[in-house]
Amino acid sequence: MADSGKVRRAFQLTRAARRTHLLRVLREVGVVGERPATHDGAVQFRESLEELGTTFMKLGQLLSSRPDLLPDVYIDELGKLVDDVEPLPFAPLRETIQREIGLDHFASIEEKPLATASIAQIHGALLRNGRAVVVKVRRPGIVQEVQLDLDLLRKVASVAERHSGTARLLQLNALTEELEQHLLAELNFVEEANNAERIAQVLADYTDDIYVPQVIHPYVTEQVLVLERVAGKRVDDSHGLEPERAAELARSFFRAYVRQVTVAGLYHADPHRGNVLLTPDGRLALLDFGLLGRLDDDTRTSLALLLLAIAQNRADDVADLILELSLTTVESDEAGFVHDLRRKLPRYHWRPLAGIKTGEGLADLQRLSLQHGIALPTSFALVGKTLSQAESIARTLDPQLDPVELLRKEGWSVMASEAAKRLEPNQVLALAFTQLEPLLRMPRRVAQLVQRIENGSLKIGIAPTELDSFEHLLRSAANRVGAALIISALLIASALMARVSHAVSLAGFGVAAALALFMIWRIARTRGGL
Repeated sequence: MADSGKVRRAFQLTRAARRTHLLRVLREVGVVGERPATHDGAVQFRESLEELGTTFMKLGQLLSSRPDLLPDVYIDELGKLVDDVEPLPFAPLRETIQREIGLDHFASIEEKPLATASIAQIHGALLRNGRAVVVKVRRPGIVQEVQLDLDLLRKVASVAERHSGTARLLQLNALTEELEQHLLAELNFVEEANNAERIAQVLADYTDDIYVPQVIHPYVTEQVLVLERVAGKRVDDSHGLEPERAAELARSFFRAYVRQVTVAGLYHADPHRGNVLLTPDGRLALLDFGLLGRLDDDTRTSLALLLLAIAQNRADDVADLILELSLTTVESDEAGFVHDLRRKLPRYHWRPLAGIKTGEGLADLQRLSLQHGIALPTSFALVGKTLSQAESIARTLDPQLDPVELLRKEGWSVMASEAAKRLEPNQVLALAFTQLEPLLRMPRRVAQLVQRIENGSLKIGIAPTELDSFEHLLRSAANRVGAALIISALLIASALMARVSHAVSLAGFGVAAALALFMIWRIARTRGGL
């Protein structure tokens, strides 16, 4: 049954690919051949993702954070992806609410949804105690659909990485894994409730300006989530705030996201305009915590230092930190990367305030890294997109916002927080133990090494790396020599068969000629490939 579902879904994907001219899109984004990117191609790509449903819309949203993978026209078009679908009838959702938490807790539930998305619908409701809430209900069958799509994507990414160096540089497997993590987290509302409460703790110092709706316990399950209902409107140019208050709110909002990334390593990773409301009391309310960014301590520290180095215009430090974060090979052009970075980084300094964009700078770093064979971690792209979206909302409130100056000022407090964290007793002891343990083992290891040298049992293994191109050359040469021998043997055999059967002889000559022409075509068409 599952296999038939996969086959059916594969046929759907194939039909959509043919209908939206996917091959043209792949050429325009540089995966298959080269062709200038066009607006029509980008529109077709977006429409095909919308047609294919939840998983592929989320993939498009993830790709919109990867200017290193896609041309600008595609990035802009994918930014228009709207997770807005036809509403489901309320009856099946009512059954889910009854099964998961029970309808008797509500005085009323509005059957007309406040919002509809591919994963869930949101309905206004009133608890029996009179509190206004919203009920988020997962769509029936969505988990099975997503798992089916993820299986197909994993297989495609795995095959691509095995056969393509470009796919390995783009880290398609890592991209698929990241998509899977995001989707599975969004499908589990218990995870989303935990995310909301964690972000509320991280933003505790910003409660005068930023608000996180309260999770209503115990009405939280994997399929249903009840939250405090927040009144507000989207942030736009007609926000109606006093200029001083708008500027203060913009600075707090951007600083809060910088601190989420650099200090907490845990951040609201999708602050687009639909997920941020301006409340009647002049605060910004954050909504939808299905997508949460998480960074390990080392990556978080490196990103904090990187943002500070960008703000202070220190190109060499920026390059060192990026290389520390990234995956490089012997083919990576590190010297060229540093040279281009020194040339480009000053663009974001000493310019009119309205012209400085942090998101644009991080996107340029992603493109520059890929051009020089340097594979940044996927978390870098998500951080870049998050800060870009946060900056866009902040600039709507204050067009003269200077994010680089804010990063520079924030850097000192970030470093102070980091130092205080590192000097905590448990952190100091853990670091000391980690560093001293190898030193304590060294005398025993030296003794073992000397003993093996004395008794002649020391073995040294050498594992050659980066020999793919050489191996390919040897295989290609062997294949061509083998093909030439086969053709020669066919010609000789056909000549000898002429005395016995002219028909067999002509057939042999025909096969030999066809193989020879095929070889000549492949040799002329490719370099070293057969």
